[in-house]
Formats: sequence, structure tokens, C-alpha cells
Amino acid sequence: TSRLLPATYTWLERWQNLAFRLQSWYERAMEGGTSYDNLMFIFQMGVIIWVTGYLMVWFLFRSGKVWPAIVPGGLVLLINLYYAPNDISFWFLVYLMVSLLLVVRFNLYSQQNKWRSEGVFFRPDISLDFLRDGFIFSALIIAFAWFTPPVVDAKTLGLFDDFEGSWRDMQGEWNRLFADLNYRDRRAFDSFGASLKLGGPRQLTDEPVMDVKVEGIGRYWRAVVYDYYSGDGWLTRNEDRADFGAGDKVALPIFEAREVVTQTYTSHRNGSTVLYAMANPIDLDRSAKATFSALPDVDTAKTLSPNWSEVTEPWAEEVTYIRSNSTIDQDESYQVVSAISRATVNQLQNAGSDYPVWITERYLQLPDSITRRTRELAVELTEPYDNNFDKARAIERYLRQTLTYNEGISAPPAGVDKVDYILFDTKEAYCDYYATSMIVMLRSLGIPARFVAGFARGSFDSETGVYHVLNRDAHSWVEVYFPQYGWIEFEPTASQPNIIRPTSPEDEGSLASRALPADTGPDLEENFPGGQGDNIPINDEAFADGTPFAFNLPFIGTQISVSRSTVNGSVLVVGLAVIAGVVVGRMWWRSQTQIKPGESVATLYSRMIKIAGWMGLSMRPWQTPYEQAALLQRSLPTCQREIYSITNEYVHHTFSPHKNGTTPDTSVYDT
Repeated sequence: TSRLLPATYTWLERWQNLAFRLQSWYERAMEGGTSYDNLMFIFQMGVIIWVTGYLMVWFLFRSGKVWPAIVPGGLVLLINLYYAPNDISFWFLVYLMVSLLLVVRFNLYSQQNKWRSEGVFFRPDISLDFLRDGFIFSALIIAFAWFTPPVVDAKTLGLFDDFEGSWRDMQGEWNRLFADLNYRDRRAFDSFGASLKLGGPRQLTDEPVMDVKVEGIGRYWRAVVYDYYSGDGWLTRNEDRADFGAGDKVALPIFEAREVVTQTYTSHRNGSTVLYAMANPIDLDRSAKATFSALPDVDTAKTLSPNWSEVTEPWAEEVTYIRSNSTIDQDESYQVVSAISRATVNQLQNAGSDYPVWITERYLQLPDSITRRTRELAVELTEPYDNNFDKARAIERYLRQTLTYNEGISAPPAGVDKVDYILFDTKEAYCDYYATSMIVMLRSLGIPARFVAGFARGSFDSETGVYHVLNRDAHSWVEVYFPQYGWIEFEPTASQPNIIRPTSPEDEGSLASRALPADTGPDLEENFPGGQGDNIPINDEAFADGTPFAFNLPFIGTQISVSRSTVNGSVLVVGLAVIAGVVVGRMWWRSQTQIKPGESVATLYSRMIKIAGWMGLSMRPWQTPYEQAALLQRSLPTCQREIYSITNEYVHHTFSPHKNGTTPDTSVYDT
């Protein structure tokens, strides 16, 4: 850890700096704040791994227990498997294999000690045989468990229903305390949290997520709002929480040109807790925790009345994230009331740029990595316009026309500004990069903007009036702030339909009827190219080596994506391993059961005793060879003559003073 501190520090200064950062992290943890210091994660993981390694060695060599030595390390690796930005499944498989071999070797070691104390003969090279066979057996077990689909989902069994809420709370606390980690992009149904990492290819599925019924036209189902851009991803700095839908009041700003809309969400999965809503949620029919940004009194006092819904604290900019206090079951529904914007083009063009202080302080932040040519491009694109709405629309239009939509792009190289790389080098993107590029250029011009994640509207069923939302509809977009009108949505992603706004209030009714999301005519094709997730122009060249698909580890809520070529290769390897296991096993069985001429009588007798042990007739330390033979003869009456012949020859060659060599006569081989 000390090597990650500035090299110019002395050892004393390093200790002081580390102690100060530990204290700051602890204070944030106790006060409910958010920490962005990755050094604290590295330091604490180092301590955890050291303690885990110590416990593993102690359990193995001092306590003589193998499973307590394996489980802690496996849990640490499993957590990394879930959160790591890259797929580390290979290392998890290696850990499973080594762990199973350790179990085999440790049990053999215990048995060898027991055999020595009881005077039981065994070959010195027996450990090699056990490790070889244990490797084959372990490989077959892992392959079978890995590639066999689960018969029933853990959610269906209800095994973890009581644990689900606590697990979600723990995940939320983890994301709060280590908000700037290089998390994997886990854009799934219930994976929205305090941070979003800009990474490599998106790997989504056609799994149904939810159905949404809304009064009017749906556009986005928002999950979370991010305000802080780190250069590697997005974070939410909202640290205030309140009960939502349980009687507590939160003062929310009242913007002009808003319409109250009720939405009904019906989940298609068990165990979800994230509650989705259209922009600016104001009411909810179930108990939940709402995350918001509380504003200091000095700012709100100037504009408190009549622009706020309540006159009691806390005053909030807007509810940006809602998590249910209880899990949502499959086919369970909930309702949300939102105040969505109906602002016209003329209204937004004339909104001006008189932003509140609490807006400019939060939504103009940019990292130092933003390049000069990115800023210059933003100026060039917006130079012809004199209002912020047209400037935002110019950048939106440029991104839609210039960047090719591609969900299979690789993550930008380390040390390179991500927006610069997307705009000038690769010129390919998916929604996360489209939205980030637009926000960065807007903020560089002094226009407040923020990153929003959730789901696009999905496919509309005109018969039922319901939007069917799939996992592949996961999406991110941009919201830009306009005085008096609040946050307004923009869509820079080329695969999504343009947002069509009325020019004036008189045009709103006719335009809304044109935009109804049903297959009603050519106007829809013109105004909504590509649909919502259907026929998206994905670049297939990115998947030339095999189309990716996903499978689930049973009883583990993580999804691992691999290519078909990888699975085909894995199946081939597993098949070869099975064939090799059968061949080696057959050879081993023949070596253990077949008698070769010239073998010593002691070897013959040892093999007979070993086979008897497999049958549950192990020789006891107090038994003589003839007593053991009598036991075998009673159990195997058809082999009495053979058992006596081998035993008698063994006793004669072992205890008789008149030995005729160590090789038995031919009659014993015949036996």
C-alpha cells in the first residue's frame, strides 16, 4: 500500500497520510457518506487477504481441517468474480480444481497416518495415483456442474428470500464505501447502484424484465441519476435518504410545463428492489428509500416559495434513486406518479442560462483528462447558436450522425481519455459512451447536464397498451437543465428514436398523436428509426469469433458471458478429458486386479486384501491372515478354495523358515 503513496513522502509521512485517509474513510462510513478513495479498498483487501491466508494455513496444519481452510479463500474469489471488471472465471475454476485436489491429498494424508499407526501396508507412490485419479474426477465434477443448466432457480425455491434484503443493503453499503472501483458493467435488471463504469462490450439478453402501463406515451424508465464523472465512469454523490411513500415529506422543486403521469410496473423477476420511474417521481404506492441531494438552507431560502412543493426540510433537488424496502415478486406490480416535462421547443429556447448555484456546483464538474480538441469540437458545433437548447440539440445531432452504434466495442486503452478516444479514434459507441460524450461537451460549454441510466421503453403492445421491456433494452441517456423547466431528456444514441418535441403548445396534441408507439403507418418509421431495441444496427464484425451468449451459475446471482467458440472448445476439452479418464481408469483397474506371472506372493496377497477392503471386508490389525481368510470365505463361499490357496502361500513365504523364493508356484497364478 505504501508504494501507492507519493514517492516523495518519507516513511513517516506515508504512515501519517495513510492514517489520515483511514480516519476520513471511517468518518464517511459512520456518517453515511460516499468514499472515492481506492487506496482504502486496496489497504483493506490486503488486510483481508493476509488474514484469510493465515486462517487457511492455521486450519490446515494446526487444526487439521481442510474445508475451513478452503471456504474463506473461495468466498473472497467469488466476490471478485462478481465485481471484477474483467471475466476471471478461469481463475475461479483453477481454485476449484486445486481445492478439490487439496481435499483428496489431505484425506489421503490422514489415512496414511492412520495406516502407519495400524501397521497397514501401502505403496509409497500411492499419493500419485490418488492425485491423478482425483484430478480426473474433479475435472468431471466441475465440468458437469459448470455446463449443466439449473433445473430450478434459487429464487423459485425461495431459499434466500429472507436474506435478499440484507444482501441488497450490503451491496449498497459496499458501493457507497468504495464508489470509484473498476466495477464490471453489470447492466442487468436490478444492478443499478452508486456507480457505473465505462467498459468494454455490452452483453445483454432477451430476458423479460417488466411490463409498463402508462397514461400517455412512455419514453424512458429511469433507475438512477449520476452527477460526477471521474474519467473512468459515473458516480452519484447523493448521500441523503428518506422514506418515500411512507408518510415522510420531501420538498421537491416545482417546474413549469409539467404533467402528472401515473405508471404501473409489473416485474417479470423475483427479488428485485430497484423501483423504476419516469422523470421526476413525486409519489409511490409502496414503502421505499429515496435517494436525493439535499440543498443547503442558504440556497433554497431565496427561491423557496412558490417554487417548492413543501416548506419543510429537507429541500431536495430531485429524487434520483428509489429502492424498495421489500423485494418485488414475479408478476407483482407497483405504481409511481411522475411530473414529466411537456416543455415546447420555443419554451426551452427562451429558457436562458440563469442557473441556480446548486446546479452549477454539481453539474459542470469535469476531470482534468478532458482533451483540448474535445472542448474545441464542442465550441465548433455550437458556435452558430445563441441558446443552450439549440446547442444541446446540435451536439446530440452530431453524435447520432457521426458515431456508429456498436455494442461490441473494446474498452478504451488505459491512460487515454475515453471521450476523446470515442470521438476521434474509434468513432464507434453504445449508449454509455454516446451519453458521456454529450455531457462532457455540454459541461465544457457551461451547460449543466447529467447521466441517467435505466431502460428504454421497449416494444409497445397496441392491444393491451403495455410496454414490454427486455434486458437488452437497458439504456443510458442525457438530461440537460433549463431554468424554470428543470431537467429535460436528450437522446444522443443513434440506435434510439429521436425525441420529438412540439414547437408550441398548439402543436403538442397533434405531435403526440403522431408519436404513439404503435405500428400505425409510415410516420412512425420516419420519426422513430430503428425502433426500441428492434433491428438495432449492431456491428456484427465485433462478434466474428462467435456470438456471445450468457449462462447462470446455479444459486449465484452472477451472469458470466462467453463466446460460442469458447464453449465449443471447452466441450472438446471436457470430452477429451472424459475419454482420457475412462482409458486411464480402465488401465488402473486392470493393473489392480490382474495378476502378472513373476509377481511376489506378498503383492498377490496385498491385492486380495485391497479388493476385500473395497467390498467392506477390510482386515483388522488384530486379525491373522488365516482369520481374515476365514472372514472372506464366509462372505464369498464360492471362492473359498482360491482365498485359502493365496493366504496359505502368503503365510508359507512370509513366516516359514523354509522358503523356496518369493515367487509362488504356478497353481497360485491359476487361482
